Amino acid sequence: MTRRRAVAAARPRRRPPARRQRGLSLITALLFMVAALILGVSVLSINVMQERMIGNTKDRDLAMQAAEAGLRDAELFLRLSATGGGTMLTFADDCAGGLCTPPSQRAGGIYPSPLPVHKVPGFSWNVARRYGQGIADARDYPGVARQPQYVIEKVGTLAACVGCGTEDPLRVAYRITARGYGAREDTVVMLQSIYAMR
Repeated sequence: MTRRRAVAAARPRRRPPARRQRGLSLITALLFMVAALILGVSVLSINVMQERMIGNTKDRDLAMQAAEAGLRDAELFLRLSATGGGTMLTFADDCAGGLCTPPSQRAGGIYPSPLPVHKVPGFSWNVARRYGQGIADARDYPGVARQPQYVIEKVGTLAACVGCGTEDPLRVAYRITARGYGAREDTVVMLQSIYAMR
């Protein structure tokens, strides 16, 4: 009897059968991982889109500054030409050298409205003046794909100021249209100004 008890005591007790795993926690963890992945991808795509928007805005600002520099360059060219420091200005229908007769003043009156010359069918920017062209010590505009360009139209003579207290001489008005480029050639900004000289 003692022997039987010793053998029985030496045998390990049988455990109750384990419950079968159903994998519910695995599915839940996978769903959380997929949700986190989708959230991460959407945040990444939003960041990429914002980077592109910032890059486009920066490039447009650069093109705007280049176009503004083109306007100032044209004004300097006109001032130098008026004071004798430059060449005599000859305006033509074909815009030779970027100096254009306005469409409304051309012979035949094909374009009776005061269209800017760059809107006339057949106009090409190949005839435009380049930034710094004809000005001593001019440097290229930095960081742009192409240098700013401009055309100058001689709009006409402005009347003298009546009742200003002093004799105001007749002034000549010019319409300047400048085109500036950003760091990419497809970023283009156009600006226009009227410049009057005495």
